[in-house]
Amino acid sequence: MPDTFSQPSPSLQIAVIYNPEDSHDGPELALTDSESNLAAAAIANSLRMYGYQTSTYAVSEKNLYYLKRKKADVFFNMCEREGLYIRVLRQLEKYGRIFTGTGHDVMKRTLDKIATKKIFEEIGVPTPKWQEFVTGKETPRNDFIYPLIVKPTKEDCSIGISSQSIVHNEVEMFHRIEQIQTSYKQSAIVEEFIPGKEFHCTIIGNGKKAEVLPLAELEFPTDFQHDDNFIFDYEAKWIETSPRHVSNFISPAPSMDVNVAARVQRDAKRAFLALGMKDYARFDIRFNTKTKKWYFLEANANPSIENMQNEATVKSAEARGMQYHEFIRNIVESCVQRTYIQQPKTIMS
Repeated sequence: MPDTFSQPSPSLQIAVIYNPEDSHDGPELALTDSESNLAAAAIANSLRMYGYQTSTYAVSEKNLYYLKRKKADVFFNMCEREGLYIRVLRQLEKYGRIFTGTGHDVMKRTLDKIATKKIFEEIGVPTPKWQEFVTGKETPRNDFIYPLIVKPTKEDCSIGISSQSIVHNEVEMFHRIEQIQTSYKQSAIVEEFIPGKEFHCTIIGNGKKAEVLPLAELEFPTDFQHDDNFIFDYEAKWIETSPRHVSNFISPAPSMDVNVAARVQRDAKRAFLALGMKDYARFDIRFNTKTKKWYFLEANANPSIENMQNEATVKSAEARGMQYHEFIRNIVESCVQRTYIQQPKTIMS
């Protein structure tokens, strides 16, 4: 398969930055960071295959400001913890450093489910009916149809989402809203629940030349194969001992007609451009297999790209014909090329 991008100079020094597990984090967040060092090492090893000089660098509150002096031409940004992540982006931007992925303004927008929903609606990308609950005393919109699903507005990695998030009446809804406001100190978003299958759509590149990879379909656990109410919640995603734990994505998606998939991919491309995302991104989508309608749930400007066979991004890249190391290299090259266009004397020989 021909390379997606032309290759810049392999003499570039690339620092893969990540946030290690922090003992001060709560148990939910700590689990999502538990293998971040291994993911960073896998990315660094992939880039070494092409001759890039690579290193890994664990970023914390204590050493955040050393990014100014860190010797690197490009930072491959693997940081995920929201508060720290935004500060990392601000530091990289402040000192004019080159890094993969979006800047802090777009990252804040995509981490906010409310802001993302508004953009989906503005450009006509289908998304479930929704409402934000700030005080927990708001009157629910009168066109809601149960069941609904209740989520924190500013968490990712399925934090704050469980099978109890699906509610079937107003009493359950307000109880779940109160739980979220108490536990996560933020507003809740309530949206109509879409029965059916879950898909992830990965995009790589920039601007109109960005490429939408084949859709990846979540393979439900054996006991839930025919459960249209199954969701990729925290337990399913992170608790390996749970019967709800999911171990696989399939790409191309077997449950979606290729013509429908193409329309979903077009919507993903429009959302990618409207949100101002860069280099790579992923969208989470529910597909009602009975009505054949799809709904965009969330945008992920910094999705997981670990070298694991159960990762949606990895499966989509493989379906496109890219091995993992090629996928990682293409992200770097996408970053370098857009930066070279903006600052032709700063990078690339």
